[in-house]
Amino acid sequence: MENKKTTAKELEHTALLRAILDEPSLIRHLLKQKNELTVDFVQHFMTHPVKKVYFSGQASGTFIAKMLAPCMEKLLQIETTICNPAAFPHYFQFNNNHVYNAKEQLLLCPAHSGTTTGPIRMAQECKKLGIPVICTTIDTASPLAPPSNISINKLCGSEESFIETRTHMASLLIFFLCIIETAWQKQTISECVYTYYQDCFSRLADSVEHIIRDTADWYKSHRELLLHADTARYIAAGPYYAAAQEGGLKIAEASSISSLVYEQEEFMHTGTTQIHKDTLFFLLTPKEVEEQRMQKLIRWCRMYSDRVILVGDQTHPLRDTKALLCSFINDEYLSVMEYIVPFQLLAHLIATERGYSVVHAANDGASAYLKTHTEEV
Repeated sequence: MENKKTTAKELEHTALLRAILDEPSLIRHLLKQKNELTVDFVQHFMTHPVKKVYFSGQASGTFIAKMLAPCMEKLLQIETTICNPAAFPHYFQFNNNHVYNAKEQLLLCPAHSGTTTGPIRMAQECKKLGIPVICTTIDTASPLAPPSNISINKLCGSEESFIETRTHMASLLIFFLCIIETAWQKQTISECVYTYYQDCFSRLADSVEHIIRDTADWYKSHRELLLHADTARYIAAGPYYAAAQEGGLKIAEASSISSLVYEQEEFMHTGTTQIHKDTLFFLLTPKEVEEQRMQKLIRWCRMYSDRVILVGDQTHPLRDTKALLCSFINDEYLSVMEYIVPFQLLAHLIATERGYSVVHAANDGASAYLKTHTEEV
């Protein structure tokens, strides 16, 4: 009997899923290429007295920067600023107090296509000022490459789905590799700490595979919590606030469930009056990141809502029947890469059940009309 051919429609429905399922193999591939991916970044830090780093990205690029910056500040002992590149040239300026010379500053751009207008303008401005630029893209011949001193190929290719997942995992992993390798070479971390991070990296691909399976199993039993929702609230602290922003964006893009994302303490000050019994919550609960404060918030949310979904480790002390539990590595910084995966898969699952395309956005002409990329200017 001949195998049934996969139709174009079926391929479209699985486009996002295929990208997510490819993440473990992508992680393994990038780890094998660690030296090639990090060598220029490390060399720059060894030959330049970098003291101030500006991160430049739009949308997911900004969230990635928020996930990376705390690790860079801690391990490299460098001051960081996260910029909105569309607004920065109009409202802010580099080195406002004239504390640093050009070589002591650096622009990092975790880009995807390298065609987004804001980061390109930022890189061009840095080139005029003599401030070095390092970017990651899927195309080292992109418009972002000429004003960049170093352009790192993410080795992940493009994605068929407009809901980008695998390419952002590549940006995160590559920059984390670069930061930790640089910290080791500059001796701002010990051999013991360096070995610990290498072990975390080696476990990451297997962890992501388990998270995908755990999330799929959870959805089978809890799909009714999500399918009829029109709004979801996401709450987290520290760099996991950015992971919540990225996760909320994926679900919003895929399923039209509006995303309200709060930093943990800010929600306690601004969001508590808006809650009722059907309010859908996702609370990201990594270990040691404002852990006691988050536990108090979880208890409060459960008093007022029947749809509180704790996203955390399988040993979490407040786990309940609704909790989405996975065996996370539980590193303070690196686990942001793990915590975005459940939301990526939920985006696919909800979009599939609601019958939404993940290849053609509902308002597909928006980017061209608004000229968000250079190729559309």
